[in-house]
Amino acid sequence: MSRIFGLILLLVIVAAAGLFYTAPIISFYDVRSACKSQDIESLAKLIDFDSVRASLKTQLLAGDEGIAAPAPSALNDPVGATGNAVKGVADSIGKAFNELVNPNAPKTPPKPVIDVNTYLTPKALLGLTYGAAKDANTFELSQYEGKPPSPKTAFFSLERARLTVTDELRGTTTFTFERHGLTHWQLVHIGLPTPDMEPKPETPAG
Repeated sequence: MSRIFGLILLLVIVAAAGLFYTAPIISFYDVRSACKSQDIESLAKLIDFDSVRASLKTQLLAGDEGIAAPAPSALNDPVGATGNAVKGVADSIGKAFNELVNPNAPKTPPKPVIDVNTYLTPKALLGLTYGAAKDANTFELSQYEGKPPSPKTAFFSLERARLTVTDELRGTTTFTFERHGLTHWQLVHIGLPTPDMEPKPETPAG
């Protein structure tokens, strides 16, 4: 009897561990399903829109230059923060002086205006789960051919999990989920592919 009880207990522990590990993947598919059905109420529970909006905006504005580390904090690093502010003022003065001295010099084109909210519609979020990356805001499911890509676990801890979806042309998109409660995981960050992450064309064997 004790042996049977021990076996049942072991099975329960294994099942609970398996459920805990697969919970972020289940949440990913929940997001994809809610996007397909335009279920805004469910998406509000599955996604921290403020965090995801901030993460996408930073990446879209950074473009190919990549994301820089946060600026020094005036509270924790007053010297660094002051130096950063002085550098910003010096750069602005230098730019203005250069334009005054060389009025005909080619000017840096302004960065395009990006509306990050176009990436947070159910259709665009669905595109992101399909690996559409920066093209997600123009994604059309009716034009997508083939089987939807399955997420792969790139990182897992007790509090955070990262899943990846790879598109052959665009690269790998990373979805970071954060645990809230025992098995509820919420999407808090979407990492778009960067140039160094994009798949490289295979060199034909010679």
